Amino acid sequence: MHFQSTTLAAVLASASAATAANLGKRDSWGQAFSLGPAKQQIISTTTTIYPGEPIPNQGGYLFAYLGISNGTGDLIQSIVGSYPDGASECSGDPSTSWCISSEVYGLASNGYPNQWVGDQTTADTDYADGIIFNYTLTDASTYTWTQTMTNAKTGVLLSSYTKNSGPMLGWGTALECDDYNGVACSGTIASQTFSNSTITLAAADPTFTDTMGAGADVTHTDMVTTDGGLTWTIAEIVIPAMQSGSSSTSSAAVSSTVAAVASSSAATQTTVAKVAPTSFVTSVSKSAAASTFAAPTAVAGFNGTGVFPTGSGSGAASPSGTGSSQRHHQHGHHGHQGHGTKF
Repeated sequence: MHFQSTTLAAVLASASAATAANLGKRDSWGQAFSLGPAKQQIISTTTTIYPGEPIPNQGGYLFAYLGISNGTGDLIQSIVGSYPDGASECSGDPSTSWCISSEVYGLASNGYPNQWVGDQTTADTDYADGIIFNYTLTDASTYTWTQTMTNAKTGVLLSSYTKNSGPMLGWGTALECDDYNGVACSGTIASQTFSNSTITLAAADPTFTDTMGAGADVTHTDMVTTDGGLTWTIAEIVIPAMQSGSSSTSSAAVSSTVAAVASSSAATQTTVAKVAPTSFVTSVSKSAAASTFAAPTAVAGFNGTGVFPTGSGSGAASPSGTGSSQRHHQHGHHGHQGHGTKF
């Protein structure tokens, strides 16, 4: 991914494969907007996505989502997906409708990466209606999070999922484009808009806006607060359509499974690599610069065991009965490197 300026905000974890078998599969990323790590925990967030026109004759997997993470634990992600015909649980025409699902990517009890999918797994949706994402910490004592996806026009609940996922410090949009059986993914053909994004912190942090990063062609309104930094709003974020051969990064550049938070760098393109659990390092692929930064502060009551183990993250590697959806048996996980430019 290409950037124009000097601030990088890597917010969410990407567990793209470190194994030789998976390095042959090309994962690319569209432009993104990101925040974090926050000094205070995120306790709720909501946004409305207008995903744009679906992709006709999709050959691979395309996922648009808002993700929140702490860089070492679960990644909460409501997914708006585009699939090859017959490759998802959705019943609609993949050329005219999006397939959605409420999901969490993280570690199962056996230490393997796993994708959990809600009971209301998928629902076809009209792209013009918009979809409201809501992630709320419903029980702070157990770090239980509930995510919902609602049709913004009709108010109909489309998908939901609840899971103990730990404290959250990073926030970011993502466009993930993955090959399928050697067939390239087709990127978005229209811009995507995130409207009325609101982020509530556990305590006020007037400097939270300083962690903001955005891709070179991403446009957005100002990030504002009216209560001293407890609640933040962004009226509009516009993610440009993906263009073939540009605005993307390849999973072949990832040398190990990823755990990422935020940093500042003069890089034009970055790959975030896992190191010791007490710190993270950003290694820069198109710049000699590198920066090291502290891991998020430990939170009492949360066993953030932490880093994604080396492995493909495919559904096949996940234990049975953990909620992996059928499509992950074919595809693997979704992860995100939130890259950005501060304006």
